[in-house]
Amino acid sequence: MKKYLVAFILLIQAAAIPDLAFAHGERAQQAGLRMRTVHWFDTAVSTTKLNVNDTVVVSGSFVPSVNWPEHMAGPDGTAFLNIGVPGPTFVRVDSRVNGMPMIRSTRFYKGQTYQYSITLKARTPGRYHVHPVLSVKDTGPVIGPGFWVEVGGSQADFQNTVKTMTGETIDLETYGMGNIAFWSLLWFAVGLVWFIYWLTKCPIIIPRYRRVAELGDKADDIITPTDKKVAATLLAVTLSLIGFGYFWAQDEYPITTPLQTGIVHLPEIDVSADREVDVTVADARYRIPGRSFELTLDVNNRSGKDVKLGNLTVANVRFVDPSVIDIKPADSHDLVASGGLRVEGGPIKAGESARIKVFAEDALWETYRLTSLIYDPDSRFGAMLYFYADDGARDYVEVGGSMLPVFM
Repeated sequence: MKKYLVAFILLIQAAAIPDLAFAHGERAQQAGLRMRTVHWFDTAVSTTKLNVNDTVVVSGSFVPSVNWPEHMAGPDGTAFLNIGVPGPTFVRVDSRVNGMPMIRSTRFYKGQTYQYSITLKARTPGRYHVHPVLSVKDTGPVIGPGFWVEVGGSQADFQNTVKTMTGETIDLETYGMGNIAFWSLLWFAVGLVWFIYWLTKCPIIIPRYRRVAELGDKADDIITPTDKKVAATLLAVTLSLIGFGYFWAQDEYPITTPLQTGIVHLPEIDVSADREVDVTVADARYRIPGRSFELTLDVNNRSGKDVKLGNLTVANVRFVDPSVIDIKPADSHDLVASGGLRVEGGPIKAGESARIKVFAEDALWETYRLTSLIYDPDSRFGAMLYFYADDGARDYVEVGGSMLPVFM
């Protein structure tokens, strides 16, 4: 009996010990949703090691997919560029998209390219996985690539001061804490007085409920004149406190501005004029035994240079042909499949069209649960293709469509 009791206690203890959260569940969303929502690229952090009070800049570009699932609200409704970190470990200092300050929500249109930059100030020491995030109304967060950032120093040294429009310098970490504590305790005391008064009028809860049920229409007789006087007194006290608080705040803070809730309209970056490679998907298959994504593409190269396909990105996983472009993983967790891309039929000559066959093969298909796409009721994929010329020029094209699973 004792050994069973010991085993039960150990099981409870093991369940009570929380696992460390090393990332933000990039693999939790369905593969089709990750592929067809937002294409993030050129994502980078200015530094991976800093101290409290130092800043780090998360920057890059993204394209909302033209293959966005129809059953999900799109980013052209209401969306907000956010940052994904585990708790209040950083303070957002600045956020911009296409050069426009992003303190409010906006609309992002499918197929458009957006360049962003988010400046964060380190607040709490630790090691954190930092992601850009696009929060879409009625859809939720769409998570971009993540980077591990290590913060040293002491949180006691953290400073978060700003200068107001009236010229006053305030510490946002402690500003208004006295008022918050005073009013919280005051309203708690009012509620406690009301609760204690009724607590003394035994019996309460179930016995009183039964008594009310027995009396029926005469239940109001339970309320005594003293009860009515106490209720009226507390009502008067409550209204007086509300009125006093209003006029005190008006006198203490005569200059105020309301919270801003308008939509910011972003200037567009027109990259269509620079795009000189057109791609049509002729066939798309996922070969399950070999963990191989196979694409047959018709490519029209309208540029004056020969181009080669060097990078295929799906759901933040980059499949790279190292003979075309050398992309080094930022760290051991960066989703780069070096050597995971194989192309038959390239390069595409200047001013010509060609059919090429593309193979994206790597264990990351399984590791990041992208193979679950074959079980979706709508087996459609979305991907970004990057073509490179010999002089380093790059052209990117989004592709998407139905995908056929191959079981043999």
